[in-house]
Amino acid sequence: MFFLALILCSCTPELSKPQPQSFSQEDLPSCASRDCPKIAIDYVSYTPHTIRETRLNTAVNLFIATSLYLEDPSKTPLALTIEEAAKGFVASYWRDHAEFPDLDAEYFIESSVQETHRDTRLLTLEFKQYKYTGGAHGHQDVSYVNFNIKTGERLTSQVLFKKYNALCNHAEIAFRKKFNISPQSSINENHFWFNDNTFTMPNSLGFSQDSLVLHYNQHEIASYIDTPIVLKISISEVEEFLK
Repeated sequence: MFFLALILCSCTPELSKPQPQSFSQEDLPSCASRDCPKIAIDYVSYTPHTIRETRLNTAVNLFIATSLYLEDPSKTPLALTIEEAAKGFVASYWRDHAEFPDLDAEYFIESSVQETHRDTRLLTLEFKQYKYTGGAHGHQDVSYVNFNIKTGERLTSQVLFKKYNALCNHAEIAFRKKFNISPQSSINENHFWFNDNTFTMPNSLGFSQDSLVLHYNQHEIASYIDTPIVLKISISEVEEFLK
């Protein structure tokens, strides 16, 4: 009985449901008496029972901090909390407007993190941001990150799928079917921009509750004026490719 209890206690507990969180410029005391850019962040956090939850929370915080970072893009933001990162975003806004008084652009950022899938093997988080800091248009980006639900470690596509090349072939067939491109035609028919006229998987793919989601962000395989290109494939179709 003692050894049975020891084994049961050593098992990784089930990952609890995340807690919804939010943050805005109104949470910064410095914005109570001074004009600030709009900040709208909605995200999830996990009660830290083990290193798994710590890893997930770290990934969420890093994404938000990076979204708020307006300095050298080749460097990793140093902010350790969302509040610190938001202070940096506001400070960059104040600096830019002080240096260029005629700058009409009102900076803002909308950022979100949410669960889109969980099962006994993996957890998928969707990271979304829309940011405007001047220019003709803002920057919009959606990415999916897959994690080992027992350890919280990030899973690359090559680790997640045992037959990645076969999955690519299957996805191309589904892509051609959705966008009415015959097998004999160029994959770039209908104004797509695949490099070397060769179908490739998107920079971001993850799972919804019932589908594998291939999300091509704006300007990834089509012009910026086009909406993001999204292809969903039923999980039952890709189960054979998963490890």
